[in-house]
Amino acid sequence: MDDEEIKVFADDDHAYEEWVGRQGGYVLTERNRRGEYMLHDSGWLHLGKGNEDLNLTRKPRQWAKQRRILVAWTERETGTKPLFCRTCM
Repeated sequence: MDDEEIKVFADDDHAYEEWVGRQGGYVLTERNRRGEYMLHDSGWLHLGKGNEDLNLTRKPRQWAKQRRILVAWTERETGTKPLFCRTCM
């Protein structure tokens, strides 16, 4: 996998959890319908990994090995930078 690549997970929690567990990196989560995104370190438990009661990828999550890739993607898509999670960033 290219370090510049973004991987998108939608409606596939199992693949998401396996990938992030092996790769590390960063994850964007959509915050609301206005198109705001929040950037997280993928290793933090508050992303809901391992909780079968949650549908983690109901809203697509973008993953990248490098934080700057997701920041640039968010700027292109929304015109603004993502919010940075205060817990893990």
